[in-house]
Amino acid sequence: MNLDNSIVLVYVVVVLLIGFFCARRTKSFKDFAISDMNFGAFAIFATLSATFIGGGYSFGNAAKVFDSGIFYSVALLGFSLQVMLVGHFIAPKMFAHDGAVSVGDVLEPTYGKTARIIGGVLSFVSCAGILGAQLGAMGTLINTFFGFSIAWSIVIGCAIVLLYSTLGGISAVVWTDMLQFILLIVAVPAVFFLGLNQCGGWSELVAKLPAQHLKIIPEGGSILSFISLFLVFVFGETLVPPYVQRLLISKDNKTLGRATMLSGLLSVPFFLIAGSLGLLALVLLPDINSNAVFPSMINLLIPIGFKGFVIAGVVAIIMSSADSFLLCSSVAIVQDVYVPLTSEKWHDDKHKFRLARVVNLVTGLAAMAVCMFIPNVLDILVFAYNFWAPMILVQLIAALLKKPVSKVSFLGGFAGGLVGSVLWNMFGSKILPIDSIIVGVVCNFIVFTIMNMRSKANTSN
Repeated sequence: MNLDNSIVLVYVVVVLLIGFFCARRTKSFKDFAISDMNFGAFAIFATLSATFIGGGYSFGNAAKVFDSGIFYSVALLGFSLQVMLVGHFIAPKMFAHDGAVSVGDVLEPTYGKTARIIGGVLSFVSCAGILGAQLGAMGTLINTFFGFSIAWSIVIGCAIVLLYSTLGGISAVVWTDMLQFILLIVAVPAVFFLGLNQCGGWSELVAKLPAQHLKIIPEGGSILSFISLFLVFVFGETLVPPYVQRLLISKDNKTLGRATMLSGLLSVPFFLIAGSLGLLALVLLPDINSNAVFPSMINLLIPIGFKGFVIAGVVAIIMSSADSFLLCSSVAIVQDVYVPLTSEKWHDDKHKFRLARVVNLVTGLAAMAVCMFIPNVLDILVFAYNFWAPMILVQLIAALLKKPVSKVSFLGGFAGGLVGSVLWNMFGSKILPIDSIIVGVVCNFIVFTIMNMRSKANTSN
């Protein structure tokens, strides 16, 4: 075993030791889901940042830029915008949801048990899909550096994440996220600046690139298609369960707002740097598979000894996102589907705790299957978004802000978003280059608003 592999192995052992340590303090379902809710500003900032800077927004970002141009990275800034909006408008009001451990806990007081169950199912499906994106990136990474087949690489990566997240719950996830955040925030810029130096500087890089790759609106595209992609990233991952969970575990809402805003600001340079690795690879390694941009650049640029630390940082990018979506999917099934559909005698904390760990394992296996069929991690993310934003985002924002709404409006908005996105995907997308996610969110909002207006009118009469 060479020096770099030894460094990566030490990193993996440290992560697993954190999981074993946190397992000693994780004795109940609440410990597993949200711990003692006593995490400070840096912990929230680091875990939130590490969660969304996953394989899709790093590996998938670089791959898309390599194939098609910088407009993908610019469109990703829609995600940065929504994080800052959440930090400003929603995070400071999370005190109204003390005691909640899941999206369903937020929805039920406003919309009832049915909304809780639907929210749980959508949480599970979207989280499992996004987890699949992270595992796909992990498979590419392990395959490139260690020579295992893609399938075995995915299995190995999944096994590591499954072990520490299943044992230690949210405490293990947050503590490992802080370590992973420090590594990834150093590793990615290091690869970028070394690559830029290899190209002779930014001006030399630009001179060697196809003009097409530097256009925000590429040839054959349109402003409308760019705006559509930008809005997909605004709405697609807004308030998905891991981000809601991070809002629920903070000890101070004012600190939570600042930490969330800073996380959104940090994502702007990170997304642009990660995407620019695709441009560097296009010049330095034009014949590689686009999905292998990150690991191939590391192999080319990083010297022996330091390479192990950079590989650990890239592993951290994926693990920090995968563990969060894995954990939240299991919490959603237990808290928001199992509990409301079963008798109270099966709701004791120890039983829920054991079940959550089992679901954690099963979800990991399901996510592995997803990433075997969809190769690009950013494509998996967009696929998973279809099971979240169009059907539930509008209702969740209203519940988080404690807006006065009717219970029936939840189902109306859900149906409107579902039907609107499906019909648009079948017919409308052939007419205008607008993603069905955007149309679904708009349809959800319109139906949701109309039903609430009618409810208020009936009440006043």
